Amino acid sequence: MPKPTDTDSPAIQGDIRLDSSVKSTMYYIGGVPVHFPFVPYPSQLGMMNHMIRALTKAQNTMIESPTGSGKSLALLCATLAWRQSFVVRQRKMQENVRQIITRFCMHNTMLLRSRYGSNGTDADPDKKPDADPDKKPDAMETDAWEKPDILSNNYSFVTLQARAQTLQSETVDFILDTSKKQTLVGLSKDDLTTLGEYQNAGKSATQRPRIFFGTRTHKQVAQLVNELRSKTPYRLRTAVLGSRAQTCTHPKAKRAESVDDTCRQLRDDNNCGAYTGFRRVLGSKKLAEGGELEIWDLEDIVSVARPLVACSYYASRELAATAKLVFCPYNYILDPAVRKAAGIELEGNIVILDEAHNIENAARDAGSFEVSDLQLASLAHECSGMFDHGILRNEHLVLKSLADTLAAWLQRDGAAFEYCDYETQTSVWPKPGCSVDTLLTDLALTPDYISQVKSAQAKIEDYIASLRTQSNEHGPEDPELLPRDKHVSAGALRVVEGLLRVLKHVAHGSKFATDFRIAVVRHPNPELRTSQKRKRQSVFESKPAFINTLSFWTMNPGVVFSEIAEQTRSIVLTSGTLSPLDSYASELQVDFASTLEANHVIAPSRFCALAVECGPSGVRLEAKYRTSDQLEFQDDVGEAIRAIAARSPDGMLVFMPSYALLNKLIARWEATGRLAEIRSHKTVFVEPQGGTKDQFDKLLLSYRKHLSEPNETGAVMFGVFRGKVSEGIDFSDHFCRTVVNIGIPFPAFKDVKVMLKREYNNEHTMLLNGSKWYDIQAFRAVNQALGRCLRHKDDWGAIIMLEARFVQNANIARLSKWVRGHMRVFGRFEDAKQYLDAFYDERISEDAKDMPQVLDAEENVTIVLDE
Repeated sequence: MPKPTDTDSPAIQGDIRLDSSVKSTMYYIGGVPVHFPFVPYPSQLGMMNHMIRALTKAQNTMIESPTGSGKSLALLCATLAWRQSFVVRQRKMQENVRQIITRFCMHNTMLLRSRYGSNGTDADPDKKPDADPDKKPDAMETDAWEKPDILSNNYSFVTLQARAQTLQSETVDFILDTSKKQTLVGLSKDDLTTLGEYQNAGKSATQRPRIFFGTRTHKQVAQLVNELRSKTPYRLRTAVLGSRAQTCTHPKAKRAESVDDTCRQLRDDNNCGAYTGFRRVLGSKKLAEGGELEIWDLEDIVSVARPLVACSYYASRELAATAKLVFCPYNYILDPAVRKAAGIELEGNIVILDEAHNIENAARDAGSFEVSDLQLASLAHECSGMFDHGILRNEHLVLKSLADTLAAWLQRDGAAFEYCDYETQTSVWPKPGCSVDTLLTDLALTPDYISQVKSAQAKIEDYIASLRTQSNEHGPEDPELLPRDKHVSAGALRVVEGLLRVLKHVAHGSKFATDFRIAVVRHPNPELRTSQKRKRQSVFESKPAFINTLSFWTMNPGVVFSEIAEQTRSIVLTSGTLSPLDSYASELQVDFASTLEANHVIAPSRFCALAVECGPSGVRLEAKYRTSDQLEFQDDVGEAIRAIAARSPDGMLVFMPSYALLNKLIARWEATGRLAEIRSHKTVFVEPQGGTKDQFDKLLLSYRKHLSEPNETGAVMFGVFRGKVSEGIDFSDHFCRTVVNIGIPFPAFKDVKVMLKREYNNEHTMLLNGSKWYDIQAFRAVNQALGRCLRHKDDWGAIIMLEARFVQNANIARLSKWVRGHMRVFGRFEDAKQYLDAFYDERISEDAKDMPQVLDAEENVTIVLDE
């Protein structure tokens, strides 16, 4: 273990402060002083060392660390400590370079004058000074820069030296080039070596890397902010990017079906006083450096903005522009349109993506684009209105023509669909006899026409920007600002922007042209399914029976991810369940120079992992499509669940590959009485298919409340892999003592996107073949479900695979490292049950020893539900 140094966090060099009120210990890890709030676990030391080495070498890396191992805290401390150390090294190098340039100027006056004097031929009088984050313009230096010595018609020595220092990079290049031709007086070999290092560093010699920390949900962002604020001594300017739904306080927008659309309309109509006053938040002392909310979450900025009648959404974006550390859901980083709208600049910066097990799918979704005929009709309608008002008539006519052409083609009669299921019909290009190029030509989407659309879009955006500038100049009281009938909506422009982005990629000659599939998807209009749906405004007199969607599906997540990798200094992918790791580099088209699979912090004696081949009656437990219909299989799985539920204390989770199998088994057990037997041991909860977030939250709350109250039965929650229960929810301690997995959740074999992706991978030899890609998706979902229990070092629990295929070593090898190294294989259920009973008895006995025999009334524990 690195040698610790006890400290009360004294101030150190750099632009990140240490809070002396937060006790920490300093460890030197990878040559970097890291301040950590307690003695780190070995897995945390490994993570921090791995992280620091990757950042130092400007490499990309992957880190898998089980939930409960302190991953978030280790990542935050390592990244901020590295950045602090990097800035200190930058400042030392810049100071050394300044001193070397000063010596050069003193001893090589003629060379200095030839370079920067008025007679010098190479000097660029218009060149801007080098950006120096630490240096403020000096008045004398600025005057010297601007004013030549009038009497001599030349620059003075002081002026020349100031110019040489201000154009530091140019001066370093000049000195090094000159040193190859002649000996420079006053400079040593070490000096030239230092200048060479500075030159090789390029922009990184002066740029302070910013950190963008992305995770899956707003709730996880809040957890990261709390970790940084409450557990680490690091203090710096941070920001959180969130949605309007999380931050908007306007009563009309909050009640609206779409907060985003209503917010934009209120803003453009100048009917939101909070928007016009969002800059009031920026001056809040609470959010300033050293303020009580210097490290803030979305709830904090809303609390600051509300009494000021200011918009926290736009304030957070403004604050993010200058923050050293920005937290956000990772779609803000992946999606090019969202990234642009949020003003996120990745050049030379660090991107950390937590909960990255779904990053391949998320990147494919971010690179894809879909637009319905209803959206196209709305775009055409808005452009027609602008034309009638005489506003940029030619430009709006171009966009209207595009929308009309695509909508008419989507709604054409006699279209053939090669993929059909119960409700949805799909046609995909390229297809035999019609390439993507042919399709684009048929739709008149030629390069020249696309160029016209792009030009029209740019002029319209400039026009709207000028309207907004006028609005800001007149002030919020002017009722005539940005009238709604003077410009198209932001939603209409997003449709055009999305079309232009994907058309650029699918165009002939694009390096990503073969990575897309263009599809037309036709499905019933959901608004006709029930009269209870809220009526929406439509440009149609009556609602159409079908919705037609034009889809541009990218098969290659590297379309968006490789662009991110080209800009950033380092990308870090991390999750509790990245395994299997095989596909990330090829799928994302990014070189990951290193990977780390960390061990769990939980002692092996506190958890067990079992794979069972046969059920209580000897039926082979293989939940494939055919065998899952056999009644003997369904009954034996039910008996196995009953037997486990009878012995498992507290909470229990059971995961299945699909809602179809879940519903089938529940129905069978209900009919045979097996479900009643399970209920005699556990209160049963079943994850619903579909439903709203509020409905699921109520179900989860009921499950937790039941387990928090004194009872003898405990509870079991039945869910599906990739469902709400299996991802992102903490079932620590008594909320889950047992996880049971049934089957292997392969993606739907006949899903159109799945079939296209498998075909695409088979066509590209640089990728994993379609079958291997297909398998990896299943095992990642299994690993994610396994991580629902065992959430901290004192937790305990059992993992049971009721699936014969997990007795095979090849399948065990695809599980996360912390599981596969402890998996025990049993052919007979009775043997597995005997081992499991012994484990439960031991753990329950240990818990009883640790539990106080008598509790005073004042010592009653209050359970706070994490909802």
